[in-house]
Amino acid sequence: MTALLLLFFPLALHLACSGPDPHAEAWSQHYQAGRTALGQSRFAEAEQALSRALSLAETFARDDPRYGRTAHQLAQLHVVRGQLAPAESLYQHLRERQAALPDDHPDKVLTFDKLGDTYRLQQRPAEAAALYDRVLAFQQAHRNDPEAAATMQKLSDLYRAQGDRAAADSLAQRAQALTLRARAHALFLQGHYQRAAPLYHSALALQAGDHPDLARTCYYLGRLYDAQDRYRQAEHFYRRALAASPASDPDQVGAALADLLGRKAASDHP
Repeated sequence: MTALLLLFFPLALHLACSGPDPHAEAWSQHYQAGRTALGQSRFAEAEQALSRALSLAETFARDDPRYGRTAHQLAQLHVVRGQLAPAESLYQHLRERQAALPDDHPDKVLTFDKLGDTYRLQQRPAEAAALYDRVLAFQQAHRNDPEAAATMQKLSDLYRAQGDRAAADSLAQRAQALTLRARAHALFLQGHYQRAAPLYHSALALQAGDHPDLARTCYYLGRLYDAQDRYRQAEHFYRRALAASPASDPDQVGAALADLLGRKAASDHP
């Protein structure tokens, strides 16, 4: 028993003496005060609190997410106040800190997006478009239709401002189709199949030919009809999805089609 007490005494003493991190507590107080002041349009007070929080966040580990959270809040405050140069500086510094992260890391993508917004407000369309393209690639890879649609609309606005009406219209149409598809998919997941169907078909009508989003819309339509045991329609759209992207099958449409055909054969020969 004495040996056990001697073993645990140093650990208990360390825990008793360590206590909360004063920098962490101070960061939290300044960060929350800054967010509250920003929400109430008390900009000078918000800037003071967030600047102090950012200084404290500098003392944490380099990969600590609190630095990024604080930098984004302070940069957005600068944007709201029309101070685009300091906002850009913060985002550039954050981009440097995140350089070691993979390009598909959500924190890095968020910085690309916000820096792109800053470039767009500064009327630097080429630099903004390059960042939005990287953001869009991430959003499409992760099947985030609503956010991808928003990014496409930003790109469309950039091209329209530069006089490239054809590119602007094409992106605006893609954004509209993705918005419709996202609404349809939300209804599908809730089991509202009859309400989802016309929205999917409206999206499909905007995606003729070799449209880059066609395969996934056809796949979703296949799933919609598959869920209702409407085998003929489901098979049709699964096959269209495979034909639209023959080089790859990220949604595993082939497996879904094979499973459908197996169930169809079983129902034909009970």
